[in-house]
Amino acid sequence: MIAEEEIKKLRETASIARSNAFVPRSDHKIGSSILSTDGKYFGGCNIESNISGLGSCSERVAIDNAICNGKYGFKALLILDDKLTVPCGACLQYLLEFYVITNQDIIIISSDIEGNIKNYSLLELLPNGYFPDHDIEKIKSYKNK
Repeated sequence: MIAEEEIKKLRETASIARSNAFVPRSDHKIGSSILSTDGKYFGGCNIESNISGLGSCSERVAIDNAICNGKYGFKALLILDDKLTVPCGACLQYLLEFYVITNQDIIIISSDIEGNIKNYSLLELLPNGYFPDHDIEKIKSYKNK
């Protein structure tokens, strides 16, 4: 469950990040924000590159921002786009690695610029994600960092 105040703060954080998107090719700005299990908010924007495959999705930028600040457990991720959308499969798989740390499903919130929202869960959107058995204990060790 996520509180309305948390969704509001996630939207605000994603909106600020979205305004900083580097999108010289598409002009399609996307912002995301992630809420850590200890209540901290981190934003991310999409970043395009001239070289195919070197750009970054806003969701991964938000996750990486949190990691750079020492946060590894997450409660919710919000994606802010022109229309309701969900993270791509690569971003969902990336987020799944952090689900392993807390073993608690992560709320995925789709939000458009008009304020409409739709909630999902990570495991709902990626029910059969890849779990590398040999790394699970190493990944879980980040819970206490």
